[in-house]
Amino acid sequence: MVIAGEDRNDRESLKILLEEKRPGLRGSIVQIRDTVRLHRATGTNLTKRVRSIINKAEGVAEKHGPGTRVACLYVHEDFDAVDGPAHVEAHRRVEQEIHRQLGHGHYVLAVAEMEAWMLLFPEALPAVMQAWKLPAKRLGKDTGRFPDPKGILMREVSKAAGRRYSKSDAPAVFRAIVEGGHLEKPRGMNSPWKRFWQDVEKCGQEHFRR
Repeated sequence: MVIAGEDRNDRESLKILLEEKRPGLRGSIVQIRDTVRLHRATGTNLTKRVRSIINKAEGVAEKHGPGTRVACLYVHEDFDAVDGPAHVEAHRRVEQEIHRQLGHGHYVLAVAEMEAWMLLFPEALPAVMQAWKLPAKRLGKDTGRFPDPKGILMREVSKAAGRRYSKSDAPAVFRAIVEGGHLEKPRGMNSPWKRFWQDVEKCGQEHFRR
């Protein structure tokens, strides 16, 4: 399995989630450092950018032995805007191109940022920093409608805690979600989060269970 993403923190966060759902994959998930700029790309630009990611993914697979293939590819990117028709269209367009070139694969397009996923699990936040607390007004919401989830973590969750949230905290937050047993109990909704787990299930059925 290969993960591509905007930065190391995002890739590591996805890895934590995937290994929790598919523990048999521990040690076999590899990451590629490639610029992911897909959701605004169209036509030839999109084709070339997807091709670049796939080439690197296939190159990493080959290093594990001649003929080794990419069993599953996850490409993460932040949409940098809220959920809605534009997000749905961008996701469809890019994932369709990934499938056209590779035959399979999943495009993980978070709205507006992956931090929106963290806001679904307020009980996990104090495990990273004890004083981190999600305000009651944010509970039970569609976090895909928050235009600045990272800002919520910085200004509302952690501002008075002595240390503000930073992007480098993302893996620790997702680790706390997993280790605290919160993964199956989100406090709210987020359509890309739901789609991600549907993709993980599909990936397992098509590429690993057999």
